[in-house]
Amino acid sequence: MIKIGIIGANELCKQHISQLQTLEEFVITGLFDQHQDNAHEICRQFNIPYISDVAQLIESSDALDILSPVGTHFRYASKAIMQSRHVLLNGLISEDIREAKQLNELAIEANVNIKILHEDKFHPELKTLKRITKKPTYIECNRFQQKVLSISNDSLIFGMLLHDIDLLITVVGSNVRKVVANASRIFNTYIDFINVRIEFENGCIANINCGNFERSGANKILIYQKGDCISLDLETFHIKHMEKNDKGMLEEAPVSQSKTKSGDIIRNELQHFAQTILNRQRITHDTYQSFQSLRIAHQIIEKLHPTTLFDA
Repeated sequence: MIKIGIIGANELCKQHISQLQTLEEFVITGLFDQHQDNAHEICRQFNIPYISDVAQLIESSDALDILSPVGTHFRYASKAIMQSRHVLLNGLISEDIREAKQLNELAIEANVNIKILHEDKFHPELKTLKRITKKPTYIECNRFQQKVLSISNDSLIFGMLLHDIDLLITVVGSNVRKVVANASRIFNTYIDFINVRIEFENGCIANINCGNFERSGANKILIYQKGDCISLDLETFHIKHMEKNDKGMLEEAPVSQSKTKSGDIIRNELQHFAQTILNRQRITHDTYQSFQSLRIAHQIIEKLHPTTLFDA
C-alpha cells in the first residue's frame, strides 16, 4: 500500500481525496495547505488528518499528490524528490524550463517518478481520436473561456494555451519545427486573445485560437486529413468523424463513444500512478512532452514581446 500525502486544499483536492479513499493501493497520510481554514474544513469533510508542516507530510509519505498552484510545484516537488518520494503534479511540471529540468534530474538521481496530471490526455476519447487520426495535414483548435487570470502577458499562455498545445502534440505525435504567434487586447486592457500557428516536422500545421472570453459552441478541435475530417468537442469530448464516400460526398462515420465520467478519469490516472510505483516502472514520456510544450510556450512568450502586439 502506498502512503500518499496531499498538498493543496481546493476543489480538485476534494475529487482526488474521494477517489483515493476508494482505491486499495493508497492510504492518505494527510493534507497540507498554507491556508489552514480551508484545509481544516476539507479534512473534517473527508475525515483525514491536517498536517501543518510540509516536511512532516513528506516524511510520513511514499508519494505526494501536489495540487497547489503551479508556482509552488518546484518548491514542494524538489523537497519530496530529495527525500526519495514519488510526485504527482497537476497540469504543469513548472512554468520555468530550468526548474522543470532540475526536477527531472533530481527524479532520475533519486530513482522516483514524476507524473503530470492532465485529465484531458487521459480521457478515453483522446485514445479514440489518436486511433482515427492517421496522417493529419491541418488542425484548427479553438478554446474560448472566461477564466480568472492575472494580467501578466504570459498568464493566458500558461493558464489556457499550454493545455491545448500539450493535447495537439499528443495527437500529432511529431516534433515541432516552427512557431508563429500573435496576440491582441480585444475586451480588456491586457492580452485576452492569442493566435498560434505550429508547423510540425511531419508536415502537419496547427492553428490555435485561445481567448479569455466566452464564445458559445466554439471550443473544438478540427482535424483534416486526406478523405476525412474529425471534430472533437473540448467541453463534452464528443467526436464526430466525417468521411468522403464513393460519390465524393462527406458522410458521418460511426465512432464508438465512451461513457467515462470525470471522476473515473481521475481514478484511472491515480491507479496508473500507483502501478508505476508498485511495479517500479519509470515514467519518461510525461516529463519529455512537458519539456517540449514548455519550450513552445517560451517561444510564444518571446514572440509576443509588446512591440509585436496588434490591437483590435
